[in-house]
Amino acid sequence: MLLQLGGRIKRWYSTISNKYFQPTLAAKRDSTQDDNNNPIPSGYFAVPPAWLEYPRWLPPPPQQLLDNRDAYEAAMDQRDRSLHPIRPGMDNSPLFALYRLYEAIVLDRNIDMRNEIEWFWRKRDWPVRDIPDPQDTDPARYAVLASIPSLIIQAYNRLIDLGLPREAPGIMTNEQFEEMKQRPKLFEEAPEWAIKVPPLDKVLKIPHRAHGYTGPWETVDDWDDVRASVPFKMKNILIWEPHIFFL
Repeated sequence: MLLQLGGRIKRWYSTISNKYFQPTLAAKRDSTQDDNNNPIPSGYFAVPPAWLEYPRWLPPPPQQLLDNRDAYEAAMDQRDRSLHPIRPGMDNSPLFALYRLYEAIVLDRNIDMRNEIEWFWRKRDWPVRDIPDPQDTDPARYAVLASIPSLIIQAYNRLIDLGLPREAPGIMTNEQFEEMKQRPKLFEEAPEWAIKVPPLDKVLKIPHRAHGYTGPWETVDDWDDVRASVPFKMKNILIWEPHIFFL
């Protein structure tokens, strides 16, 4: 009985995946048909599940994300990690996490961003400096991706400076914490590729929602605004400093 049910679920998922979740590059994002020429349901943004193997899955460039915010967020909300687990032999990766952070930051999904940063923190064998170069062909998307490692470093090095290494358990005694504070502090560093990515020729403004999630959308318009994120300013991007700290 369980095997039969499992087979039905697998066939159902395969049908849905092939019809609506085929990998779709930016050139097809505004199409009314998917890669198999099936009609895309009205109001539905043909975005593949987040667990598809990188680089088959690429979110749209920043402006296209912003222009299709509601539809894209609806597609993101349909992702269910319990229903779309990583396939056997298909490991998650730092690059995949980087693109999920890209989505969350551009769309101002602060909770998703902080959850992702904290999840990455627990992957102790993923030094920030070893995040591979995505070699993204879209300049704006590449610039945002290159800004993210510096945000991760700010969040992590704050904890490391307090004496909490990445290998620290989620729950510890005061004695364990005091012992860890005595260890050499291994601070995170930015990957070289992220430093080398050039700033955009034209300024990119990424809006945020004022007053949490209840206020109107606003943008940072002044380079001297203290709220502007420094790592993003270095890539000619204006955005409020995201709330990156956890613990």
